[in-house]
Amino acid sequence: MKGAYVLILQLPLDLSVTIGSLGTHVLSKGTWLYVGSAMGNGSTSLERRVRRHFLSRKNIHWHIDYLLSETAFLQAAIIVESPSRAECKIAEALEKNMECIPGPKGFGSSDCTNHCISHVFQCPKIERPQETLMKVLKELEFEPQITCDGTIPLRPPKQQVLNGKDCVVADKEEI
Repeated sequence: MKGAYVLILQLPLDLSVTIGSLGTHVLSKGTWLYVGSAMGNGSTSLERRVRRHFLSRKNIHWHIDYLLSETAFLQAAIIVESPSRAECKIAEALEKNMECIPGPKGFGSSDCTNHCISHVFQCPKIERPQETLMKVLKELEFEPQITCDGTIPLRPPKQQVLNGKDCVVADKEEI
């Protein structure tokens, strides 16, 4: 499976983190969204990439790994299948439609050909990021699915959803 994903992260406290060649940055506590893509097969497929983000132990390879190795809590991942790169389109929608603020320059976007500032965003005005994000992705004509543990593919008509801070399985009609 190929496509893009958005990780919903919670930072319980302000976090000073050194992010490889990007240097040290302070990220404010609250909700953060990270947009990534997985356009390969096997270990670089969408399923494997998202599952990897939920692992507690992994080698630090991507910018997001620096954040996930700290106190960030990975609440959920929303995935969309796409035969072409969609992460820049999604990142642009987060900034424009969800009023999210770009994080450190170059974070997750070092290979970006659209000149995105960042692919990580703080979203201080969003109380229910899952619902808002699902709506934005549907407006972009994607069919988003959510996983709270990295399990993909999800079996229709069931889907994982966030219920407060817990992850539950629900019928798609309930979402």
